[in-house]
Amino acid sequence: MSDYIETEDVSRINKGKVFFDANIWIFIYCEIANTNKTKVNKYSKVFKTLIKAKNPIVIDLTIISEFVNRYLRIAYNNHIHKNKLPKTFDYKRKYRKTSDFNEAWENVCNIVNYKILPYTEIINFEYDRKSLAALLDSANLDTDFNDNHIMNLCLKNKMYLLTDDGDFKKSGINIISANNIYWK
Repeated sequence: MSDYIETEDVSRINKGKVFFDANIWIFIYCEIANTNKTKVNKYSKVFKTLIKAKNPIVIDLTIISEFVNRYLRIAYNNHIHKNKLPKTFDYKRKYRKTSDFNEAWENVCNIVNYKILPYTEIINFEYDRKSLAALLDSANLDTDFNDNHIMNLCLKNKMYLLTDDGDFKKSGINIISANNIYWK
């Protein structure tokens, strides 16, 4: 049975490992996003609480990739809106050549290098053919490929997942969240 913990009760996990989903890093460090300020404050407080309590905060390459790509897509959408460009303004061929992209890239790299990595443990999961095929199993249609990977990591390493994503409700993993779906 999964344990669902509200963000205000995070101290209950007493030294347990916490895997941070990419959406949490967006709430905490993507100042260019139009995010829910209440959730920004809640997740920032959880981050500080876990650091102070010396709970291991865990990430992997998938999370860094999702965070970086999402941050850059938000910067791209902001660039289009600010400059009144058509939605057809190509991300790869045009936006990546702009000074706006270069600034966003430098900002997100600094966030990862100086605000995330110093406080986290990096974990890896070694897949073989059988375990990788399990991620592609059609029985996992409620979640996407990366979510299945995150569930594997959390289950194998007995970690809590800090997420705002409601897709994990039926996952069987322990969740910390400010998303009310876990209490419905």
